[in-house]
Amino acid sequence: MENFRMIVMIVSFIVTMYVQHVNNTMQLAELKERCVKLEIRIQDQYDRIDAIKLDKAVFEANMAQFTSIQADLREMRADIKELLHNH
Repeated sequence: MENFRMIVMIVSFIVTMYVQHVNNTMQLAELKERCVKLEIRIQDQYDRIDAIKLDKAVFEANMAQFTSIQADLREMRADIKELLHNH
């Protein structure tokens, strides 16, 4: 009877360890899947940030061109006024 109890305890311990192992394996797989999803989301956010940076660079280049064009127009206006005053 004592040996039977010992065998039952050992089998119970082994079954419990196996169940914990299976549970931990499932949790690890779930965590890996979540990590992959998070990495994809992070990469998407980096892509969006890069697009915003590109949009900002294009906007700044356009503003620089507009400023240059505006200065040229002012210079041309001043030249035209000067020509009109001289004639």
